[in-house]
Amino acid sequence: MAAVLIDTNVLSELLRAKPEPAVVAFVQAQADPFISVLTLHELTYGAERAPTPARRAKLIAWIETLRVQFARRIVLVSEDISLQAGRLRAAAESKGRPTDAIDALIAASAVSRGAAVATRNTRDFEPLGVSVIDPWNL
Repeated sequence: MAAVLIDTNVLSELLRAKPEPAVVAFVQAQADPFISVLTLHELTYGAERAPTPARRAKLIAWIETLRVQFARRIVLVSEDISLQAGRLRAAAESKGRPTDAIDALIAASAVSRGAAVATRNTRDFEPLGVSVIDPWNL
């Protein structure tokens, strides 16, 4: 599977003072990765909760940069993705692995593009039956 949908924690790693080199290399190696519109939600939520106005402004500016960088590769939550997410979430729960709605929607977004989810939170996505890549452990 060549396509990749980058999860929030991977993008957040890039903003650290000393990001994990393996994660940086992984992201740089991706030709046309996707992100979910829900990642923008999670990043914005975090930015708005930043402890200082300066940090908040820096994060909001970074999110705007991501919006430009990923233009036409931001997967919106469509009716089909919503339905697929419900199926994935119900299947995981039926196996005793309940999952978060946002994770199910991100997983369904990846499925809609034939992509793997690049995330550190493999435990959250594996029950949903999607391909998962952990850039910290390649």
